[in-house]
Amino acid sequence: MKTAFLLLLFPFFATSSFAHEYFFAFAEMDYNKTDNSFEITLEGSAHDVEDVMNESGIPIKELEDHYTDQAMLARIEAFINKGYTISSGGKPAALKLQGMEVKTNGLIYFYLKSEPIELTKTIDITFNWLMDVLPQQQNKVTLRYNDQKYTAVFLPGKPFATIEFQV
Repeated sequence: MKTAFLLLLFPFFATSSFAHEYFFAFAEMDYNKTDNSFEITLEGSAHDVEDVMNESGIPIKELEDHYTDQAMLARIEAFINKGYTISSGGKPAALKLQGMEVKTNGLIYFYLKSEPIELTKTIDITFNWLMDVLPQQQNKVTLRYNDQKYTAVFLPGKPFATIEFQV
């Protein structure tokens, strides 16, 4: 009897174990005073990124198949710049994709560097990356600047944040 009951429950657990209700992406930013640029690591689920890229009209199967595909890397860079922007004093700085790495745990790391940007007392960040397709997407930024750590959380109803630097 127990075996029959377990066999009936197996399909339920097998299908529900692959679904996840919430979606997350994280960005870690460091300001390089030498060349006035941000060095950024953007982390997300490779599967989610692939799904959103496909939904957005960028056909892709596996991100790891494109480490040296310059045309696809340019499309990925544009895709990131569409959903992750930084500016200071009203001046935006585009992000340049330096590389990417898909880990065995299913996460992808995009390594980015901003164009030079002079910092004012605040920085404005928009981080609605993946939110157009994944309505429960939640993003977080951790910024290190002048030995201080700043964080901001981004939700579909709050895709923008201003970080004010401590003097």
